Amino acid sequence: MEKTKQAEMMKLFAEYRSEVPATAWLELELKRNTKNIDLFEMIIREAYDGVTLVVAGHHIMFTQAGRSVPYEVASADTLIFDHEIAKKVWKEHYKVILARLAVEPPADRDVLLRKLYSERGQ
Repeated sequence: MEKTKQAEMMKLFAEYRSEVPATAWLELELKRNTKNIDLFEMIIREAYDGVTLVVAGHHIMFTQAGRSVPYEVASADTLIFDHEIAKKVWKEHYKVILARLAVEPPADRDVLLRKLYSERGQ
């Protein structure tokens, strides 16, 4: 990601959110989001038209063309289990896929999500 785009997004984030002290769970979510941002970005871009930028921190944020305020996804699991997004990504199989993902702990869930996403249509 370009440094200027990242700086722009972080400025927008600062305008709409106050600082939160870093605790253990915040750090875990930050690491999870940044480790998987490539996958989460592909999913967001597939689910929504006109996405111009996707960044990860404690939350996953994205901007859409024509909208000045960024969208904010609270967590990786919020993204993964959002039915609107899941229907667009997994089509008629979304309930089966979500059930498979739900029984896995987060680290394993992310690995399985990546595998299932890359194997679609094969």
